Amino acid sequence: MACLNNIIQKIQDTFQVHVHGPIFSSRRIESVYYLLPSHDGQLQPDPDTLYIGTYPDHQPLNPDGCILLLNCCSNEENTNILSIKENLDSFAVLNCIQQELYDCRKADLKRDEVLQVLQAGYGYQSMLDTAMTFLNNPITLCTTSFSVLASSPKNYFDDKFDVYDEKFYLKSNFIQSMKEKQVLQHLFTSSSPIIVEPDDAHEISYLFCSIHIRRAAVGYLCISSLNRPFQSADSSFAMNLSKLISLEMQKDECYAEKTGLKYECFLTDLIEQNLDSKIIAARHLSQLGKTLYQYFWVLGFTFHGFSNTQLNPNYYIDQLSGIFKHSMAFFYKGTLILLHTSNCKDLYQSIDKQKLSHFLQLNQIHAAISFRFEQLLDTPRYYNQVMFLLRNQNCIRKEHILTYEDNYLNHLLAASQNQINTETLIHPDLLFLQNYDQENNTEYIKTLKAYFLNNRNALNTSNYLHIHKSTFFYRIGKIADLISFDPSNAELLFSYEFSFRILEF
Repeated sequence: MACLNNIIQKIQDTFQVHVHGPIFSSRRIESVYYLLPSHDGQLQPDPDTLYIGTYPDHQPLNPDGCILLLNCCSNEENTNILSIKENLDSFAVLNCIQQELYDCRKADLKRDEVLQVLQAGYGYQSMLDTAMTFLNNPITLCTTSFSVLASSPKNYFDDKFDVYDEKFYLKSNFIQSMKEKQVLQHLFTSSSPIIVEPDDAHEISYLFCSIHIRRAAVGYLCISSLNRPFQSADSSFAMNLSKLISLEMQKDECYAEKTGLKYECFLTDLIEQNLDSKIIAARHLSQLGKTLYQYFWVLGFTFHGFSNTQLNPNYYIDQLSGIFKHSMAFFYKGTLILLHTSNCKDLYQSIDKQKLSHFLQLNQIHAAISFRFEQLLDTPRYYNQVMFLLRNQNCIRKEHILTYEDNYLNHLLAASQNQINTETLIHPDLLFLQNYDQENNTEYIKTLKAYFLNNRNALNTSNYLHIHKSTFFYRIGKIADLISFDPSNAELLFSYEFSFRILEF
């Protein structure tokens, strides 16, 4: 059976016309029937049949069935009948509809074959190979960390893929193109397919369809139009295929409710300070097959939005291992904790920041990143940094990521709250400016804060405030008159900046 709206779209695309009347996307059509004038009185409409005729022969007709009339020259809209104003060849339209019904029947049969493969337990590869015989285009199954689970033809990879450690991943520039075309957002929010054309492949389109488990996006299908253009039946087939692959994925241990992770014992001992020797810790890591590099980071991950945590923890750990190549991860007291090691001082030199950002967005996860450190046994201290970031709602977050570098002063202020009234640490000049602004309807405190936010650059500050540069200097002059502001006094400037952080806290 074919969806009525797909049939109508096929007619419109083939004949370049517009179909008027009630088009219901959920209505399913089993067959098409050509109306003859002599049948008007005897017609008992079948709800699963689309009837086609010409307006001059059947214009009084108004049955309950689904009817499409051609050459409908009247300007009156009939809310019960589909119509085309152009004088089309009725048999050409009939053949067009029959072709769409035939394509949909083929898709349904192929879907049943994929279901049999699923029931037989042959796995992803056989399911994609079976789907490929219908799509006649390359199809790839990817995870939300942009690694490849399977492809058909097997081991088919074009220039959109990179290989690392014998695993294939989508290239960063292709991922960026997906983001710019709102593909990632669509995969996250919708289960319906989307067709896009990347900027660097004008003759090849890509069809994406997300795969969900308990409303969480866990992967997606990527189909290219390498061998033939996409047809209307391809989208519905891809949707059905994604549902069947979702069932297959739930058989995997990453999605099943199992416990026991490779690094759980070691990382627990490390965080709980049960390891008091670097030599012993290094020996344990060697036994686990891990290599120590010069620098370390602790990262923590928490879920927000709907409950992605219904999936097995191994799923998220497996996805993150594709982004953080040299890492160990486990769930500790309900939080996903990852220890990353690298010879690069900058964390983002050893990972793909774009892939991390997209993974966090797709799975509705917040990530917290500690300061870099060099002594493995110092891990508990930096674990505490991460937990502060995840628990404190006042922390600065950028694109699902919280860094300790952006929030260390907040941690200091939070830690001192029980011993010091933090408001007493605010420089009195700023308190004076606040009161002055309230009494005189001025914006001096806002101007001074913007000056620090823009690295004390006058031009950037004036652009930030949407004022002329001369207006900015006038305000700075007035501020100097009011509070003896001195841009050359480093200690005073630090005190002002620290006070602004306290005000934000």
